[in-house]
Amino acid sequence: MLRTEISRPPLPAIPIEGGCHCGAVRYRITARPKAVNACHCDDCKRLSGATFGVYLHVPKDALAVTSGTFDVFRRTGGSGHTIPIERCRACGTRMWHLPEAAPDLVILCAGTLDDASWAVPTSHIFTEEAARDAVAANDALVIEAFNSTRQALWAHFDQIYST
Repeated sequence: MLRTEISRPPLPAIPIEGGCHCGAVRYRITARPKAVNACHCDDCKRLSGATFGVYLHVPKDALAVTSGTFDVFRRTGGSGHTIPIERCRACGTRMWHLPEAAPDLVILCAGTLDDASWAVPTSHIFTEEAARDAVAANDALVIEAFNSTRQALWAHFDQIYST
């Protein structure tokens, strides 16, 4: 994976807002995210239609859905755990994952933020499956297989965005 020096943008003020492509689903994040993570696994490539997915790890009780209805797609992750994925019922935008292995966590798709310009990944996982031209910031945690823990991703995010 290529590395580059970046000027990392600051975290936005809370609340952070977002929604789906058609505007039917709207949400508000009421607490600081735990991580901004890029996943390069083949599943995330297919689900995003891109070479990787970018996600915010958000405490479930900090996600306030203000409008919209969802269809739920359930997939089995590499861990064997079921991962419900909620999509806007009107336009199909993938909004977030609700991992059953972590019931207090939402894995929110960064592309649904009203302003995603600040969401530069602080960690990259499954980089052994990354596209040849994939790039990570010099200060990002890069993990080949996800043989770490979410807490390690969160600790690195906190290190970058020390309070």
